[in-house]
Amino acid sequence: MGITRERAVRSAVAALVLPHELGHVLLAWLFRLETEVSVLPSWEGEAVPLARVNATLSADTPTPLIRAVAVAPLPLALAAAWGLGGVLPPGSPLVVPALFALSFWGSLSSGDLAIAARPRFAREQGEFLAPKSPGVVTAAVSLTPLTVVAVGTLLLR
Repeated sequence: MGITRERAVRSAVAALVLPHELGHVLLAWLFRLETEVSVLPSWEGEAVPLARVNATLSADTPTPLIRAVAVAPLPLALAAAWGLGGVLPPGSPLVVPALFALSFWGSLSSGDLAIAARPRFAREQGEFLAPKSPGVVTAAVSLTPLTVVAVGTLLLR
């Protein structure tokens, strides 16, 4: 029983993206939102996401909670960088891989930012989904290097 190429690709993608997605899920579960994670989900649109977290939203799901779940991976990655920065010596060979991993996992996608920008839309849809505006896409691209700098600063303090 050999491993198929599709299964190998899904497993590799899952290993890369699940820490980011778990950032969303942890906060959603804390507030008892029903969640689902999909790796390489079926998707119609310009860019196919590597993974997607969805949560069932009701009319009384608070707007701040929707926003917080949407951006949760960033503060978690920053907290992890701060914690690792306190225990890893600056010359440690683990600093560079930690910088790459935490920056990747903490970076917010345009989908994350679209939900944070339009939580009412997501609530009306009953799920974590909102349209991406050009401004949201620009913000996601602009925030990525800032995330790397913030993670690096906390790791190398």
